Amino acid sequence: MYHSGNTRYPPEQTEDNQTVVGFHQTSHKFASLIAQDNLRASSAGWIGPGIYFATSLNHTEFKANQFGAYICAKVNLGKTKRITDPKEWRSSERYDTIYYAHPLGADEFCVHTSAQIHSWIIVINQDPNEQLLEEKNNERLESGKYVEDYVEDQVYRGCLFQV
Repeated sequence: MYHSGNTRYPPEQTEDNQTVVGFHQTSHKFASLIAQDNLRASSAGWIGPGIYFATSLNHTEFKANQFGAYICAKVNLGKTKRITDPKEWRSSERYDTIYYAHPLGADEFCVHTSAQIHSWIIVINQDPNEQLLEEKNNERLESGKYVEDYVEDQVYRGCLFQV
């Protein structure tokens, strides 16, 4: 699957059980943990608890709290509530996904469980901006580096389009 950073994949409408492509950015350290243990739902977030995805790779640059590793995923939205105001998520207990249709096109969605993620791939930025990572308080790996190429190693085996 080819993706340029500015290509967007927002669905025109959101339908129950629709499969979409989503993007998530995290630190190199958390990417290694995700490769071992899968994506996990957060207990809180601005449109509720869950796993957050943007509809564009570039949009992760201003949505993420951690930087340097990108996850591209095929996600089943399940029963979906589409909102245009972030405050609307509070009435979403009966939904699997909150889809926020951003007024400027920077759509994102939050799924409640990792079971909704069909497949995913992790891409590591091999030449990180260390100054930016330090400013954003990204943690280094145990080796003291931001990047170690685990792609050939046991850690990432199986995460390339994991089912």
